[in-house]
Amino acid sequence: MQTLVLPEPQFGQGAPAELAASTSIEDRLLAGRIVAAWAEQDAANAGYTPSDDELTRSDPMAAPLVGERNWQPLISIGELASSIPAPSVPAMATAVPAEPPMPQPAKIAAVSPASAGSSSQPPAAANNDDPAIASLPEEDPGLVALGPDVLEELPPTAADPVPAGLAAVPALPSPTFGQRAPAEGTASTAPVAVDATAVQAASLAAPPRAAPPAPAPAELSDATADRAGPLAPVIRAAGPANDNPVPEPAAASLAAAPQAVTRTVDLAPGQQTFPRPPTLESFTLDDELILQLKVRGIDATDTVIAYGNRDGVFLPLGELAVILDLAIRVSDDGHFGSGWFIAQDRTVTIDLRQGLLTSQGHTVELQPGAAQAFDGELYVRTDTLAAILPLQFEPDLRSQSVLLTTSEPFPFEERMRREADRARLSQQGDRARGREQWPRDETPWLGLSVPMGDLELRAVSDSQRGTRGEGDIRLAGDFAWLTANAYLSASTRDGLLSSLVEFGRQDIDGELLGPLQATEFAFGDVATSPMPLGLRGTSGRGLFVTNQSRESLSVFDRVDLRGVLPDGYDVELYRNEVLLASSADANNGQYEFLQVPVDYGINVFRLVFYGPQGQRREEVRRISVGDGRLSPGQLEYRFGAVQNGTNLLGVRGPDFRPGSRYGDWQAVGEVSYGLSPDVTGLASAAFFEDEDDQRWIASTGLRTGLGGLAIRADAGFSDGGGLALGAGLGGALLGGAFTLSHFEYSGGFVDEVRSFTSDTLRRATELDFNTSIGFANSSSGISLPLNLRARHLEFTDGRRQVNAALRSSLRFSGMIASNTFEFANTTAPGTDSLTILAGDFNLATFNRSNTQLRGSLSYRILPEPALVQVSGSVDHAVDDRTLLRATAAYSLANDEVAFGASAIREFDRFTLALDGQYAPQQGTYAAALRIGFSFGRDPLRQRLFVTSPGKASSGAVALRAFQDLDGDLLYGPADEPLPGIDFTVFNNVATTDDLGFARLDDLGEGAPVVVQVDPSSLPDITMAPANRGIEIVPRAGRIHTLMYPVVEVSEVEGTVSFSSDDNLRGVSGLRLQLQAEGGGPQFWTRTERGGYFFFEQVMPGTYHMMIEPEQAERLGICLDAPELVEVAARGDIIAQDYTVRACETVVN
Repeated sequence: MQTLVLPEPQFGQGAPAELAASTSIEDRLLAGRIVAAWAEQDAANAGYTPSDDELTRSDPMAAPLVGERNWQPLISIGELASSIPAPSVPAMATAVPAEPPMPQPAKIAAVSPASAGSSSQPPAAANNDDPAIASLPEEDPGLVALGPDVLEELPPTAADPVPAGLAAVPALPSPTFGQRAPAEGTASTAPVAVDATAVQAASLAAPPRAAPPAPAPAELSDATADRAGPLAPVIRAAGPANDNPVPEPAAASLAAAPQAVTRTVDLAPGQQTFPRPPTLESFTLDDELILQLKVRGIDATDTVIAYGNRDGVFLPLGELAVILDLAIRVSDDGHFGSGWFIAQDRTVTIDLRQGLLTSQGHTVELQPGAAQAFDGELYVRTDTLAAILPLQFEPDLRSQSVLLTTSEPFPFEERMRREADRARLSQQGDRARGREQWPRDETPWLGLSVPMGDLELRAVSDSQRGTRGEGDIRLAGDFAWLTANAYLSASTRDGLLSSLVEFGRQDIDGELLGPLQATEFAFGDVATSPMPLGLRGTSGRGLFVTNQSRESLSVFDRVDLRGVLPDGYDVELYRNEVLLASSADANNGQYEFLQVPVDYGINVFRLVFYGPQGQRREEVRRISVGDGRLSPGQLEYRFGAVQNGTNLLGVRGPDFRPGSRYGDWQAVGEVSYGLSPDVTGLASAAFFEDEDDQRWIASTGLRTGLGGLAIRADAGFSDGGGLALGAGLGGALLGGAFTLSHFEYSGGFVDEVRSFTSDTLRRATELDFNTSIGFANSSSGISLPLNLRARHLEFTDGRRQVNAALRSSLRFSGMIASNTFEFANTTAPGTDSLTILAGDFNLATFNRSNTQLRGSLSYRILPEPALVQVSGSVDHAVDDRTLLRATAAYSLANDEVAFGASAIREFDRFTLALDGQYAPQQGTYAAALRIGFSFGRDPLRQRLFVTSPGKASSGAVALRAFQDLDGDLLYGPADEPLPGIDFTVFNNVATTDDLGFARLDDLGEGAPVVVQVDPSSLPDITMAPANRGIEIVPRAGRIHTLMYPVVEVSEVEGTVSFSSDDNLRGVSGLRLQLQAEGGGPQFWTRTERGGYFFFEQVMPGTYHMMIEPEQAERLGICLDAPELVEVAARGDIIAQDYTVRACETVVN
């Protein structure tokens, strides 16, 4: 007979594989019938708990009782059979029935096969492959397996030649943890007879007892016989083997319940199978799966060990809870899981011992096969998980993945949303949080610094002023611990032509002037901002101060853009890639774009400067525009006072043109205060001179919002009884943004913001609308941005004026086309209406060709169609340093033509250019030879430099890259310079020389920039910069210095295990933090399967290993005896293991 070792039964586990593969029918049948004895004895043993010494490995194992927690592994049937002595057997055994004092465990014996039907005598060996099972109460429990050879030696019995009745045993599932008795063991009413053969078998292990009287025989019904099958064994109750009296035979039946599955029978040995019932879904180690866990909409993935079969996929609940940030813990070696998800009142408990599932206070029976404890983890089938948690699971075994879709936001999604919000706020000008990403290095203020300068010298000859020499110089640097900017233009014929001088400071953190907490102040040649209602902004000598952010405005504000315009240059203004304006005229050396409207959201203003020889440079300014509301209690102010149109040095050039109220003083102030989260109040006032009269204007207003709309309401007052009332709306419309406002005036109120003059108004209406039209049939994403601005004005003298402009730009196939329509209609009492509709069309290439084209066409539609002027230019790059340019223009209205030509050559330290223009009809000409360069002093090399022009208007940074070999992050004798290292700021790139020096220019002014090293340029993959990036705030004329250490990095790896009952299990999904001492760098990682973690590119230093505090508090775990991690200056691989444990107070 084959010896078979039965494994420890598991919850939901089907028949062991050894049984299915057995070549002995008696072994396979016996294993399936053991449960029958458990079920029979379970009814009599209710409430009985065996002592510890009754269930020891050294004794024959009793049939386990339902509800036992700790099970010893089953020993083999052969071991039990061979360990039981075989004493002599009397001819007949009798037993005296009596009521036992306590229930007894069952003893199981496998005896010779019995017939499935009613026969006169059970044959001794009807079928050698079909054993029978008898339930034998015994003081010393055991399991006896007897083959046909043993039965042949038993003496015949005459006490009970005919059995009273036989009960068929159907196929039963394997025993499981926490499972109640099968229905087959309690529903039958068929009597059970005492078989003499079984009694004889029992006598092998116990003294003989008197047999009780046999009850009347009862034959099996046909249905029962059919259900039992041709090889059905029989169950007989045997007499006691101890001194207790024998109880009356209890009725017991193991007839199959309706849900039982009929056993498949194959008479060929080794081919009979025992299918797993669908009510007991289970898996084995052979069903292991390694799946990639994905969450829809999230880029990050995790890997988990799962199990799957034809009935479903089982996922580890504990590991899933860690990955999804759920406060659910698994205990009791995987048999118990409890916690809450999303909200603390949404609790869940899974108890495999009792087979119960409790979710949000409702308890139901857990379906068999829905969950299983395995290897210390609680595995739950995906359909059961979907019924408990607001999740949908889509396993894909072909791609070895499972996709999770959340039905409502989970904690990890909320955390990612908060992180995204913080990043978005930082991009929109949140001064407090956006800069925390990079360490800041401040540029020190000096009493006097060597300035950076731009110098251009010209030899000029033209038909208007003759031959002369001209020059422009621009200087910037620190003076008296302030930023000083100066621009001067002069000629040998007219002397000083223009001048601009300014002193001041900027601080994006708002820490200037003590309690004023100003962000900027300046004096000299400055400009004031326009009022919400009243005076427009103007420039002149004076001063201003503000605590407002330069990069944040209200949708109802207007922007004035001013700056230096060098000789011969023209400038174009773009907002979000739409051409708004162009200027070639300088007023006191400055260009001016006044009252420029802004859009809701991010506004990117781009100023493109074109030089006379084809030079091209850009300045970009980004402004975030909202509805104008401030946080509750937040106060913003701005104040300025200037002498209109007058510069600090009082310079007037030959082309000077005085404007309105030239030389008059005006002072303007504005205050905004957050009254509540929804309402912000504004107040402004201005005092100004107007033709020797002292006048004043004041206004007040509210800013709020409703849904997606921004709302404004303003009231204005002025001397002489002037009054103004108005309101406005702003928001999204038709895929774009709009602002609409209307104002009513009386009493001679002057509103220069809308009329651009000092004429008094009666009413004014303004509309700004911006949108973009996408082309559905375009595969390249071409869109047409549109900008519409319209204004309707009524003056007190009866005049009416309507102005409108429609601008658009389109990029396609390496070209950009722009078109502008301008409409004007003016009516006045006693005069005819005047209507003008004109336009400009511009086309330019922007591909990578050496030749670039640019053309423009001016035309008029009303009052009569006409072409006004056409012009074009061709730029050709001979090489990367030489550019040739030719221009031509033809005025159709005057029938005049003009030609131009220029050439420019860039050298290492300067540029040389020649240009000329000629108009034959007018007989005019102009020619100029120009040389330009920038100069300054490099503070790291400590020497003067001369380079190409255009550097003085912005800040710069000088760097030195070195390998830090002594670990102090400072350059010293032990360190080595690193040549060939690339540093970047936006699109600027500089490479270190043999001594590790480099310089980055043209960094702008006042806006933070981040200096980063290109890791691919490092000489070794084990090297990394000590800081990934360093933030600086460039200042005009100052060169910031940075010593940039590069270190060898190390790797830290190990495992994290959970300590429970002296057992260690790897913890996956744990978020670990490596925190440097003294608030240095932080490194993060998540443990993988088996608790493995890996930190790469760890900088030298001393670190603390920590669990993320939020996760540690939620899961109630802490690091057991945390240790410091020492990372040396030389790169290494550091292996270190950690243990976590359950704790009430989290201490890292």
